[in-house]
Amino acid sequence: MIVGRLARACRGALIVAITLGLVPVGPLLAAERAAVSAGIAAKPLGQDQTRRLISLARPRLKDAAGWARDILWALQFSGLSRSAENVCALIATIDQESNFKANPPVEGLGRRAIAALKARLEGTGLNALVLRTLFRADPSIKRRLFERLRAARTERDIDVAYRKLIGETLTIQSIIELDRDYGLGAAEFLEARNEITTIGSMQVSVASALEFERRYLGRPLYFEDIYRVRDYLYTRRGGILAGTRQLLAYRSGYTRKVHRFADYNAGRHSSRNAAFQWVVSRLDGKDLALDGDLLIYKGQKASAAISRTEQAIMRVAKASGLDLGARQVRRDLMLEKDFGFTGTLSYTRLTALYKTTYREDPPFARIPEITLESVKLDRPLTTAWFARRVDGRYRRCLSRHAQ
Repeated sequence: MIVGRLARACRGALIVAITLGLVPVGPLLAAERAAVSAGIAAKPLGQDQTRRLISLARPRLKDAAGWARDILWALQFSGLSRSAENVCALIATIDQESNFKANPPVEGLGRRAIAALKARLEGTGLNALVLRTLFRADPSIKRRLFERLRAARTERDIDVAYRKLIGETLTIQSIIELDRDYGLGAAEFLEARNEITTIGSMQVSVASALEFERRYLGRPLYFEDIYRVRDYLYTRRGGILAGTRQLLAYRSGYTRKVHRFADYNAGRHSSRNAAFQWVVSRLDGKDLALDGDLLIYKGQKASAAISRTEQAIMRVAKASGLDLGARQVRRDLMLEKDFGFTGTLSYTRLTALYKTTYREDPPFARIPEITLESVKLDRPLTTAWFARRVDGRYRRCLSRHAQ
């Protein structure tokens, strides 16, 4: 029995290791590494150099050496160059996102979490109805939840508060009913409604980390799967590793790091897609939201609904005789989260039309126009604000390295 438990624990650790990048997997990751590292021919930074750059960015940090060690380890394990460019990109992002704290405290987080919960309880949707019914049936559950939220200082505190709520209220029968009514596991159903969507020292996208886990397992995730991944992201090493992959381990085609920082906030290739939306908008003569999403999404999946960008592409194609049918356009737009979108008929023909029409090269990248809202924010911010703040830290880091 002990051996069986140990084997299961080891298997679980291996799953997390593979899905978060601890263990290199397959030629696809190798191709990503080659693409990201291409053209970077710089002498790799050592631990002392990295620690110095961290200390200059955050002078009072107690364990700069430990952060330096984990940054270099994450780059090495991800197959990425330990160049000043990559190291400074990580230092800038960590400093902006958490001031070098693995599980950063957020001022007023408990107060804002309670305000968000109260607003949710006043809603008319299914979630609000379920919570109101639950709290009326047992007021002590509501009282304990509010006490935990009121005491919350970090994102993990909020996580744990809702985990305890789920543990107190979810029964085997309710799990079966969720599976039956919504066609997915109860854990995934509830995870999709978790307001803490980015966590750890680099504020990594939880959805992206869980998608790696889901693909590896080939099944919906259970509570233990989700909690294991979330807990790993709250550690210093786990947060840096997942953040390194999210920021650097993909081919972008950008010539400026600010667009990669924007992607980190808005999603991979969002800067390229926002520029494409701008091109389509000019050709169509009508405004589009330049948010980097070419399709409409429900969670992580593209909806069958036709987006305004898709409609605009069809209008331009018809007016200009580009021979792009609806099926072709949809197939092309399904690649919007991939570098390969730049080779599709929709992309190549529309950008060529722009060049012919305006006698200038179309822009390849543009910072998406997105307003950020979160229970962690006191005021609305934007992707542009985030990208430029990180880019400023990045440039200062490079300047310090050159001195």
